[in-house]
Amino acid sequence: MSPAKHAKPWSKDDVAMLKKLYGKKVVHRDIAKQLKRTVGAIESKAKEIGITAKR
Repeated sequence: MSPAKHAKPWSKDDVAMLKKLYGKKVVHRDIAKQLKRTVGAIESKAKEIGITAKR
């Protein structure tokens, strides 16, 4: 069973901002606030696009 999708889809701009903030080593909590998403959503998307790193 795949996970439920409750939130808005990720736009290209959202993904670009996620990558940019990851590159600056911004913590997940702050990325989540900036993108108006949960920390879990940030971690999940980062893993999905292959930019995971220890925070």
